[in-house]
Amino acid sequence: MNQQSTPFPLNGLRRREVLCSLAALGTLPLATAAQAQTTSASAQTAAAPTSSTPPSPRRNYAGGAPEQIDDPRVSHFDLRSSQADEPAWRIYLAKPAAPAPQSGYRALFLLDGNATFPMAWHALERLRQGQGPAAERAAQTVLVGLGYPADVRFDVQRRFYDYTPQTDPATMGGRGSTRTGGQDVFLDFVAHDVRSAIAKQLPLDQLQQGLYGHSLGGLLCLYALYTRPALFRTWIAADPSIWWNAGSLLRHEAAFLSTLQLAGNKLTDPMKVLIERSSSKPRARDAQTQTSNTTPNTAAPINASNGSAHTANTRLNNANVNSTNASGRASVPASQALDTGKALARIQGMQVFYHQFEDESHPSMMQPSINDAVGFFLGNTPSHLQSL
Repeated sequence: MNQQSTPFPLNGLRRREVLCSLAALGTLPLATAAQAQTTSASAQTAAAPTSSTPPSPRRNYAGGAPEQIDDPRVSHFDLRSSQADEPAWRIYLAKPAAPAPQSGYRALFLLDGNATFPMAWHALERLRQGQGPAAERAAQTVLVGLGYPADVRFDVQRRFYDYTPQTDPATMGGRGSTRTGGQDVFLDFVAHDVRSAIAKQLPLDQLQQGLYGHSLGGLLCLYALYTRPALFRTWIAADPSIWWNAGSLLRHEAAFLSTLQLAGNKLTDPMKVLIERSSSKPRARDAQTQTSNTTPNTAAPINASNGSAHTANTRLNNANVNSTNASGRASVPASQALDTGKALARIQGMQVFYHQFEDESHPSMMQPSINDAVGFFLGNTPSHLQSL
């Protein structure tokens, strides 16, 4: 096997986390997970994302002020990480209208909470005020918005750090000085601090929790699935920025799929995944990029003759070959989100759905994708979603 087709190796610490997560899901025996090697303390320190302050105190905000929900069941609080020296996050919380079931409430976590939490609240309320099982489930659902203490919908600088891997500045266009690499710091914060804070107020069902992310949030959603699969049972990635950092996410996809092969490519406890895409109609900026970049999109199709991990590496190789655009956006073909969904759908026990909006742009798809996400999370899957 040549070097290009070899799955990206996880370091010892990350491989152990993935194996232990799969063991927690009942996919791998604990003995197999326990045999995973760990790195030395010095290696762990070297691999950890930096927690230094941003290079500039300037803030780049976007999107206007967030909507304020006037309801006694809705509140927010600021929370800092117990493990990293980072500024506080703002946690938005919508408490359910009905008593908790014996197993606890289901909970949907939303990235970019300043913007997404109000949208999800309205979608959930529409379902709750309806009839039937979906209304009953909506009345027993917690919403958790993972946001920032700023009077804007998007804190651009902080989300760049929280949702991205350490990124090659050459792939970032004019954002080369932007702080990146905080994915694991943020996911640790969600797993330990946010859940603990919510659990002090509400009983949660550990088997009925989901994560929604859009754009870079979708990138983080897939990264968390690949590296911490036991963190959530429902994963919703809307227009995920798989192209980011010349498609480096595909390395984690390949490693995740390779690890699952140890378990016969199946999950004991089911998961659900929804991947959605904006319209394929090119934006003006993309049309200009296509004019100047003649490299064809050559992503390998997923078919029965290719193993999922092998195919993910083939797509990564194509992404590396095609990384000719300064922003990195053209480094990964637009079909990548669907290809990722097809690869995940090959796993037994993983239900995967896909949808591409015909007339919604990358920004405008957020609202309809959240409507879909809430229904999908509650088991009221919209009919326009395609099962892969």
